[in-house]
Amino acid sequence: MSGHWIAAIAALAALAPSAAQAGSCEDKAAWAAAAQPEIDKAFGLMKAQDKTGFAAMLPALQKRYATLPAAMPAAERCGNEVRVYDEHQFLAYSEAKKAGKAIDGFPASSNFVLVNLHHTELAYAVGWIQYEMEDYAGAKASYYKGLAIAPNQHDLTKEYVATLLSLSAYLEIPRFVERFLAADKDLAGPERANLIAAKGIALMGLKDRIGADKAAKEALAIDPANEYAQLVLKMIAQANTAKPAQ
Repeated sequence: MSGHWIAAIAALAALAPSAAQAGSCEDKAAWAAAAQPEIDKAFGLMKAQDKTGFAAMLPALQKRYATLPAAMPAAERCGNEVRVYDEHQFLAYSEAKKAGKAIDGFPASSNFVLVNLHHTELAYAVGWIQYEMEDYAGAKASYYKGLAIAPNQHDLTKEYVATLLSLSAYLEIPRFVERFLAADKDLAGPERANLIAAKGIALMGLKDRIGADKAAKEALAIDPANEYAQLVLKMIAQANTAKPAQ
């Protein structure tokens, strides 16, 4: 399901929470349990490229997605544990615990538990299907909300950038990529290079060959075989040799 990123590159040669989400730990757990079968079914259809099937599911997925607030669910104490609902936040909590430091009002002795509410999977599914239906503006909005829920989520980030490329939203890409990479600590090298190369493509779209060349070389320094960075350099070479219009 990473085809959107590849296709986007090739093509270039806040809602109120529902009662359940605002409620208790048990309410959140019940919401997640009810959502999971529907999300799993959607991902199965997406993986099978069953366009008729996943298109038919989109309205129900959108309805469920609309109940979520565009914000990261706050960690909360539930019995003898503190439930954390974001993977990157959980890593920060775990590091604080190891250092013996309190975090967000929770003592270091707290039993931090990562709980998946399936919000990011739902965001991914809705945006991915919208992209497949060529509703790029809708996909952009869905991914944007997903990144408000899970700001450092890698898959949502990659799909969001691919969607911006498909929309030729070149002005938005460099700032977004720079902000994301400045905050991210664990994106794999080649994937990090892909985002930098995407920034290079956007800069070419903005006719900034110097900035694009810098981005391509930065990406290649991380991943010497990066095909997208090589594409940027090819685009620059073609632009440099192109005859001016008469």
